[in-house]
Amino acid sequence: MSGERTSINKYSTLLPGFLLLLLVVNGSGCMAAEEHKSELLRQVMREENGHIRWKVYGFTDDPCKERVEIYYENGTLKEVYYRKAGRMEGVRTVFFDNGKPSETGHWHEDNRVGEFRYYRRDGALECVQYFGLIGESVE
Repeated sequence: MSGERTSINKYSTLLPGFLLLLLVVNGSGCMAAEEHKSELLRQVMREENGHIRWKVYGFTDDPCKERVEIYYENGTLKEVYYRKAGRMEGVRTVFFDNGKPSETGHWHEDNRVGEFRYYRRDGALECVQYFGLIGESVE
């Protein structure tokens, strides 16, 4: 335990205000499938007070794809999205601090694609917007 504490202290001096814990996954190649059989926690970023800032999960069957979870200071989920090779790819959902969804929609290579839904704090649907293949709003 004291060896772990020494290692943690080294990293916390490198990143003031944050603590970085990194787990590595082995594998190569990418898959096009949206469904993944298993995921592996790759990274957890914590603040000095121990609160989790974000988590990154990798998939054993597609090492190029990741799921990112970002948290509010109170510990509730703020945002969940997928990225492939560093670019947003797939569903992204943003939440209010009360846990209700704020926005949801699909992304392809960092561009909004298709239907995006925006909600009020009480959970009621506020509006729906559509985006074309290059991320431009479609009327």
